[in-house]
Amino acid sequence: RERYSPDSVMGVIGRAVVLPCRVANNIPEAFFVRWIFHERAQKRTVSRYDGKNEKETPDESYQGRAEFFPREFRAGNMSLRLRDVRSSDKGLYTCEVSFNDTYHDVFVELQVAGQWQSSFYSKTDHVKQGIGLTCCVAGWFPKPKVVWLDGQGQIREELSTTKTTTTSAGLYNVVTSMTLKPGSDMEVSCRVVNDLLNTMSESRVLISGGQVASRLSVFLSSNSKQSASWGSSKMD
Repeated sequence: RERYSPDSVMGVIGRAVVLPCRVANNIPEAFFVRWIFHERAQKRTVSRYDGKNEKETPDESYQGRAEFFPREFRAGNMSLRLRDVRSSDKGLYTCEVSFNDTYHDVFVELQVAGQWQSSFYSKTDHVKQGIGLTCCVAGWFPKPKVVWLDGQGQIREELSTTKTTTTSAGLYNVVTSMTLKPGSDMEVSCRVVNDLLNTMSESRVLISGGQVASRLSVFLSSNSKQSASWGSSKMD
């Protein structure tokens, strides 16, 4: 029985990902392929294909989400396309292929990540207390890192409070708040980081005279592409 070292694949929540599995060329018409998901101590069949009956049978939880590439079977491509990736799809998969009394096991480790939105809003507290700022992050996976920065990109000294909750889909929502003291640096950034995707989202505000003088939203990815938009608004 031939075993192949695990490949690591990154899947983004809500999108499709291909779990790779290639074995020898010239696959005969009679063969069997099955994809298995290792869920804790159990094995769950994701999908299988019986070459004899030309029947593809996905697991109920993967109905409409898992599909092979039948036209490439004879060339040894037993890869599986997984649609609408979920946080629960994260883990180890095995592609089992058998034909002519030979057996092949290909292992694939699926990493899952996702980020949806972040918002930054502010509210006016009593002047003596300063200005209250809140940054909200919704629909990220895995749990993101959220930090407050000053105008020089350094972590701010003010204390902050952070609350993290999870949705029924296993995604993370984070709400973090801090109070900007009078006389301190009036440029504030809330930076959210997804280490798996090597991306970050940053919301920045410039405060002048008790108002948000300008607002900047920045998205940075590993390939250094940057998108930004400025706006202005008054404090609530």
